[in-house]
Amino acid sequence: MASFVIFQRELRSYFLSPIAYVIGVFFLGIGGYLTFQLSLFEFGRAPEANMSYYFTQYLPYAFGIMTPAIAMRLWAEERKLGTLELLLTFPVHNRQLIIGKFFGALVFIMALLALTLIYPLTMSLYGKLDWGPVIGSYLGACLLAASYLSLGLFVSSITSDQIIALLVSVVALTVLNLLAHPAIGFFFGPGMTEFFSVLSPLTHFSSIGRGVVDLGDIIYYVAFCAFFLVLNGLVLNVRKQKG
Repeated sequence: MASFVIFQRELRSYFLSPIAYVIGVFFLGIGGYLTFQLSLFEFGRAPEANMSYYFTQYLPYAFGIMTPAIAMRLWAEERKLGTLELLLTFPVHNRQLIIGKFFGALVFIMALLALTLIYPLTMSLYGKLDWGPVIGSYLGACLLAASYLSLGLFVSSITSDQIIALLVSVVALTVLNLLAHPAIGFFFGPGMTEFFSVLSPLTHFSSIGRGVVDLGDIIYYVAFCAFFLVLNGLVLNVRKQKG
C-alpha cells in the first residue's frame, strides 16, 4: 500500500510538472521528425517501411538524456527540500519508497513511449512493416528505460543537486553505451571487445530489437535494475542511520 501511495504521488507530480511536458515534447517531436525523414529516405531504396533508424540511432541516446532528466529530481529534490529525512522517519520500509518512486517515473516514461506507437502505425499505411522487430524493439525499449532509470534513481540519491544528478547519470550511461562500440577493441584489445560489449545495455537492446527475445537479455536487464535499486536502498539505510 505504501509503495502505491508513493507511486501515485510521483506519477501525479510528473503530469503536473511543466518540465516533464517540455521533455515529452522534445522527445516526441525530434523522434517523430527523424523517424519520418529517415524512413522516407529509406522508402526510396527498400520496398518495406523500416523503423530501425528510430530504435538504433535515436531512442537509446534520447533515453540516455531523457531518463536522467526525469530521474534527477526523485531523491535530489527531497533532499533539497528537507523532506527526505521526514520520509525516512515514516513507518515505511526503504524498499517501498524506492519501488514507488521507480515505477512512478517508469510509468510516465512508458506513457511517452506509448505515444510513439503512432509512428509505426502511420508508416504501415505507406509501406509493408515487419511488426516482429518493432514489437521486440518496444519491449527492449521498456527494459532499456527501466535500466537507465534505476541508475538515475541511484545517482539522485547521492546528491541534493538535480543538475549534478543529471550530468553524472548522462556521463555514466554514455560510458556504458560506449562499451558496445567496436572501437573499444582498439584500446583494450580484440579479445576484450566481446567482454565489454556484454556489459553494455545497448548490446542487449539490439539483440531484442531484432525480434528475438533471449532469456539472457531479460536476465541482464533485471540484474542491472536490481543492482542499482539495491545500491539505492543501501544509500537510504546509511542516511536513516545517520538520522
